[in-house]
Amino acid sequence: MRTRLIALILLAANTVALADDNPRTVSVSGKATVTAQPDIARISMSVVERNKSLNVAQQSASATTAKILRLLDRLKIDRKRIDTTGLNIRPDYRWNRTSEQQELIGYVVERQIMVELRDLDNLGKLLEGAVEAGANQVSPPGFDRTDRAELHRRALADAIRDARANADVMVAAAGAEIGNVMTISSSGMPSQPRPMMRAMAADAVAESAEASYVTGDIRFEAFVNIVYELAP
Repeated sequence: MRTRLIALILLAANTVALADDNPRTVSVSGKATVTAQPDIARISMSVVERNKSLNVAQQSASATTAKILRLLDRLKIDRKRIDTTGLNIRPDYRWNRTSEQQELIGYVVERQIMVELRDLDNLGKLLEGAVEAGANQVSPPGFDRTDRAELHRRALADAIRDARANADVMVAAAGAEIGNVMTISSSGMPSQPRPMMRAMAADAVAESAEASYVTGDIRFEAFVNIVYELAP
């Protein structure tokens, strides 16, 4: 009888421990978005020249690159935010149907230019001016914020508040109370807008091409998952 009583006591203790190891919880998610106008644009452009002579192709590419640099100087872009070190040289071949062989017809020289623009009012002038100066490949600008970390943290805090509000509704409807946070995780990255051509009214056809580039907002999105313990 004594042995059986001890066994029952141990079983009850284990049951209490098991209950403590598996507390009642509620799992919720939250999301938030913070939008902001970009204050940085990163533009990649290339000058590509083809010629029978490698020297001529190089000189032509260098001359065009110099013209683009003068444009950037006029726009007062700091040289520290300009990179012109990208260089690619490759032979230019053409298929000869008569000999059924590839034949060398010249060379292709590509100069790559990377620019970080801080004054977005000059975005249109930069894009249009670079093409006029001879850039024959211009990639869509990539936009960013100098305070991206702060904006993402703001979205993260808003997402946590959203999750807590969701938990309050669920728990109150169930007639319970929220306890401590048990786990919390987050995810989310800012999306990158592309420049949009602004629609022009009939009476604004004469508007300059530089003014037709309009940037969209950057969206900083945050998503969180939180597990709350229910109060006893």
